[in-house]
Amino acid sequence: MRYPYKHLFFDWDNTLWNFSVNAEETLKVLFFQNGLDAYFDSFDEYYLLYKKRNDELWSLYSLGQINKDYLNAERFVYPMQEKRCLNKTKSDTMQRDYLPLLAKQTRLIDGAGEVMAYLKNEGYKLYVISNGFSEVQYIKIEKSGLQKYFTKIYLSENVREHKPSRLFFDYVIKSSNARKSESLVVGDNWDTDIVGAKNAGIDQVLFSPSDNASITFTPNYIIRNLRELMSFL
Repeated sequence: MRYPYKHLFFDWDNTLWNFSVNAEETLKVLFFQNGLDAYFDSFDEYYLLYKKRNDELWSLYSLGQINKDYLNAERFVYPMQEKRCLNKTKSDTMQRDYLPLLAKQTRLIDGAGEVMAYLKNEGYKLYVISNGFSEVQYIKIEKSGLQKYFTKIYLSENVREHKPSRLFFDYVIKSSNARKSESLVVGDNWDTDIVGAKNAGIDQVLFSPSDNASITFTPNYIIRNLRELMSFL
């Protein structure tokens, strides 16, 4: 190994597993299945409203300001409220069916399998660190074909702390018998992954396929493609 790292902690959604594509495809199925095209001009109109509110809710959830049940319900109520066509039966059905269907999606970020195989072969210990819900994350990881590469999976619901809390990062470092000086966090989310790791004293890799306007300091590494990890690890 050319660098002192031994333990690599990977965010899951939109770092290894293509959440953006998988979620949009899942919502499109449910949109037409539940007849929401009768209320919206297009799926795109619905999706823009959903995504805006979902992103806001996840930020609040990561900070512990709302709970999981509120997040799950509100993101499906909001688009219909904004369109003034709220049908609680339909929003409840969307909420009920979304996570089970999402868990079956398997689209990965380009290069994820190749990079995980390379890093495992190089002798690194690999981990997942995620704020995602436990009832869906374990299934997503299992169906992804990547589970065999990970020593352990750390979900915020089980840790009882969320990224970016320092308590979350301190817990996973201690639990994995790692040293912070030998650890590296890889993630796409500036606030939860990169700021969280830095505040915990852990080196960071920002995975940013496009320009990230949220950057407030220079992380240890910035990559545009996962395969770039193989150039320095």
